[in-house]
Amino acid sequence: MSRILISLTMLLALIPFAGCTDDSVPRAKFGNAGSTDGPYGIKQMVVSDTSGGFSDFSYGSVSSYPGAYATISGLGIPTHVKGYWSKDPESTTDSPIYYRIDSVIDSKLALSKIKTLKNAYKNFEHSGASVQVVVDNAHLKILYTFNCFNSSDDCSKKEGSDPNGWIVRSPKDITDVVVLFSGNGETSLKPFPKSPYDSRIIRAVNVGETVVSEATLQDIDLANHEVNDQIVLPATYSVIWRKKLNPDAEYSQWQFDNYKLTGNLSALDTMEESIQAYRNAMNGYVKTSTFDIFAENENLYITYSAACLTDTPGERCKVAEDPQNRWRYFDELGRYAVVLFEGKGDQVPSE
Repeated sequence: MSRILISLTMLLALIPFAGCTDDSVPRAKFGNAGSTDGPYGIKQMVVSDTSGGFSDFSYGSVSSYPGAYATISGLGIPTHVKGYWSKDPESTTDSPIYYRIDSVIDSKLALSKIKTLKNAYKNFEHSGASVQVVVDNAHLKILYTFNCFNSSDDCSKKEGSDPNGWIVRSPKDITDVVVLFSGNGETSLKPFPKSPYDSRIIRAVNVGETVVSEATLQDIDLANHEVNDQIVLPATYSVIWRKKLNPDAEYSQWQFDNYKLTGNLSALDTMEESIQAYRNAMNGYVKTSTFDIFAENENLYITYSAACLTDTPGERCKVAEDPQNRWRYFDELGRYAVVLFEGKGDQVPSE
């Protein structure tokens, strides 16, 4: 009897379980990302499927439907979407609007819709399916199509093949689609922290012979983060650094002054206001942003800075002077930065 149970257990272990994965439904080989109301920038848009695979629809600047096109790695039944996009300003005096979404997709319903579309045609034999991401302000849709075009294909359908009315025409009335997801994301007049528009990566910068050896910043959600992590706003800090006193000596003879400093960063609302004012003072396109930690001798600095480029290739942005002196130019960083903290560390003995 025990042998039978063991054999049955082994047999069950060999059976794959893949959620709503269905081999009768083709994996999408093509992807589109577009809009129905003008220019947008899609910087991140990841659609995951029930098999654990995913495709990234962050195709950059888009301005129409179906928009930018690319081959994708065989996307199955969608189960989740996460992304960031922005709407370009209509004039030079306007600012971009930012959006984000992080939502589950009903994969069982999506599978039923895809099967309905696949089995609806009388004579059309598809050569590949497409998944299309379409934005309109905060609204996002994920469409699925077999690219049957009346101008060149027989797209007639079987009677009663779509009892639920799932098959609809695409935004430009050029083909049949089913809507696998339709929902609204969040809207913001400033970039979402830790997004592709404002990455906020913790960075340790070495200055001469002064090296930051350990750095921990606590986020506003009380989670601790270290160098190369992303963070919304630092609420507390703990930093250890050292300065080499005799750099010309042999390795075995090196001597160091060691420092440590921990504390709280106050006025987080004011900190965020300063960051946004700094970003608005730039005359170009803000790229990656960092919380920089660096020291000069016993003096510790924690700053926020961002890379910025203009329309001229290779040209850096200009940053307007701040009458409140919230930011200044740092040779150590090679750019202007918002000063979040500066203070003297406590000298500690060498280990």
